[in-house]
Amino acid sequence: MKILVIGGSYFLGPAFIKKSIDEGHRVTVFNRGTRPLGVPGVEEIRGDRTSSADLSRITGEYDAVLDLCAYEKGDILRVKESLGDRCGRYVFISTVDVYERGTGKLLNEEAGFETRDFGGEAGAYILGKAALEKEIRECGDYCVLRPSVIYGPGNYAPRENIYFKWISAAGQILEPSPSDGFFQTVYVKDVARAALCACTDDSFARRAFNVTPSETITYRDYTEILRKACGTEFEVIYVTPQEAFMQQVPFPFAISRAESEEYDGSALEKTGFEYTDVVTGMKETWEYYVHSR
Repeated sequence: MKILVIGGSYFLGPAFIKKSIDEGHRVTVFNRGTRPLGVPGVEEIRGDRTSSADLSRITGEYDAVLDLCAYEKGDILRVKESLGDRCGRYVFISTVDVYERGTGKLLNEEAGFETRDFGGEAGAYILGKAALEKEIRECGDYCVLRPSVIYGPGNYAPRENIYFKWISAAGQILEPSPSDGFFQTVYVKDVARAALCACTDDSFARRAFNVTPSETITYRDYTEILRKACGTEFEVIYVTPQEAFMQQVPFPFAISRAESEEYDGSALEKTGFEYTDVVTGMKETWEYYVHSR
């Protein structure tokens, strides 16, 4: 297949591109070019997705489009209008954050979307993604993927890397206690595989999928995952949620159950999709971190 990637410079983009190339697909990337990929066989077109003139530089026909950087209303339709009938399925990377918070329910793909504005960049991000989910339904052939917290090699978000820095620099980590919060996390290579399935598999057409193992993880679980994945001993320093707040400890996940949401990832698994074991994924991520320092 011939696949157009919008964005693609960071994290999930390179993982998807590598997977696609390995499986024999042809990839073209459109982005601002601030971080050239330099991957043999991958065509790179520089441009700003908000500029119709820049989008007109995209020529040829594509079997699928993977959109990694649509955040605001109009982002998808602008691309679709520029490409016209020169693109096949439009795959949009959304997020589980679009779901209404605080319902206490297991959130599957049919759950309602958040409509409240929580302010700041996070609030704009959630409402932007929710608006784009409605917009993409005008694309005819589409698929929406909603990952939970993504981890893996090359992650630029301050999540697992916070712990890796604590372990490598001080031989210790911080853990909130007491804590009844939980979270779900998905390996970047699994999201890349799901995205390629969405581009190539007809059974994914006009559907949305949560991309997350259904298993929830607590902070205590996460500590044990790190022990197994990193293969090194470290001390655990317990801090109360109040201490964490006062000391501005950058815990990356929800500390309390009231802040936590549970997502149902079974729909994707019913297609035959299998997730990487979290210890295996974290071990690969730790090894990448160690060798890239």
